Amino acid sequence: MTAYQYRGWIGWVGVGLGLTLCGGGASAQQSARVAEAWLAAADGDSDDAATRGLRALYEPGGLTATQAVDQVLRTSPDLERTRSLLIEAKGGALRAISGLVPRVELTASATKLSPVRQAGLSEGAPDETQQLIDMLQDPAARALWTGLNSFTFPALTTFYNTEAALVYSFTDSLAEALPAYRAAKKNREAAAQQIEAERNNVAFDAWQAYYEFARAKAGLGVAETTVASAESQRAETAALVDAGAAARVDLMRVEAQLESAKVALARAELGLQVAERSLQALMHTDEAPTLGEDLSAMVTDVPTGDEDTLLGRALRERPDLQALYTYVEATQHQLRSANGGRAPDILVRGLAQYANPNLRVVPQQPRFQANWEVSAVIRWAPNDTIDAQGRSRQLQAELARAHADVTSLADAIRVEVAQGYHGMVAATASMKSARLGLTAAEESYRVKREQLKAGVVNTTDLLQAQADLVRAQVEVVESAVGLRIAKAQLLRAIGGRP
Repeated sequence: MTAYQYRGWIGWVGVGLGLTLCGGGASAQQSARVAEAWLAAADGDSDDAATRGLRALYEPGGLTATQAVDQVLRTSPDLERTRSLLIEAKGGALRAISGLVPRVELTASATKLSPVRQAGLSEGAPDETQQLIDMLQDPAARALWTGLNSFTFPALTTFYNTEAALVYSFTDSLAEALPAYRAAKKNREAAAQQIEAERNNVAFDAWQAYYEFARAKAGLGVAETTVASAESQRAETAALVDAGAAARVDLMRVEAQLESAKVALARAELGLQVAERSLQALMHTDEAPTLGEDLSAMVTDVPTGDEDTLLGRALRERPDLQALYTYVEATQHQLRSANGGRAPDILVRGLAQYANPNLRVVPQQPRFQANWEVSAVIRWAPNDTIDAQGRSRQLQAELARAHADVTSLADAIRVEVAQGYHGMVAATASMKSARLGLTAAEESYRVKREQLKAGVVNTTDLLQAQADLVRAQVEVVESAVGLRIAKAQLLRAIGGRP
């Protein structure tokens, strides 16, 4: 392997990954064409080695970070669980509305009673009563009293009753239900904000998993290139030993380096499998992902402003913090509702009845008759007041905890913004340094190879230069991935979505 080829260390990743991982996804000929196209472009390209190497990892039509995030958002069980909070809050609002309107009660009943003996007017002394009637001289009076003496009240045993009652409690509606409804509306608003916060968290997890996969895939490419380089170096050193131009100990050092590179390759393959499975689990798919994003591209849409500006934006826009603020307002309304339950209940009640027989009609008659009534009621139950006082104390404690949670989250946001801001600054500087370091390491390795052929240096110097080159390659990958993760962390810290 020539020094020119080492300038394209990551360019050969397409070949290595195509043969090792892709299987039916890409043939060896296709992978060779990718490498050939990269080498041809590098011949007259003004880009540095890092740009060429990172670009060689890109697979057209592969999975991008945005696609991965969208897929995870569509299938995330955590997000689905959080959405249930909104359904619950809507149910609470519906229940609260029912307390604001008059209560309507509709009743229909049919009753069968056992028969009983009904007494008449002369119950107890019918004979004496009849004698007195017979003593009357006026025929009309005698007929009247005879009828009255033989009259008995009807004993109806079947009752049919329909009622419609309308009850409106001023205390329940104005002092309890109205604050409860306002609390339910705030809970619904808080649930929507919490869903947005969870969506940002899930998106960040997906973003991070995708770039961990990219890091692992690039790391495998570095490991494969290192093995190929070590094998080439072993062949060259063996030739020098056979020619008597190098000591056998030099060959032993190169062979040890080759074995170490193979161990690193095995670890890189394991790391790629773990990262791939993690991304597949988040996306809920069995399809093997491919890297469809150009890691050499410039990172754009980075939030601008100094740390204080970004912190102010975070405190205004973080949905989880806004959800806590809204939850505090909801708890305050719930506290007002509980306090309203301590007052006596003032209500009005209207009743319309249509019954057969109607009990207000005397004597009872076997036919349907209507009647109505309207009443105003003041009632007070000490037990209800004590219960409301207990709920009030519980809500006061809950409100105190909510205020503490707001303070704690605001402090955490301050730290997250600082980490995101300075992490982005550090990642940008790291990317620039890694690019320069790779160029220097490649040149140093090329010089050491030429000096080894001229007999100026030994294999130890060359192996050290090779280790520096591998380290520079890894730093380029780490900086490219780290820059994108730092952007996602900053976006999440200020309330945006990666």
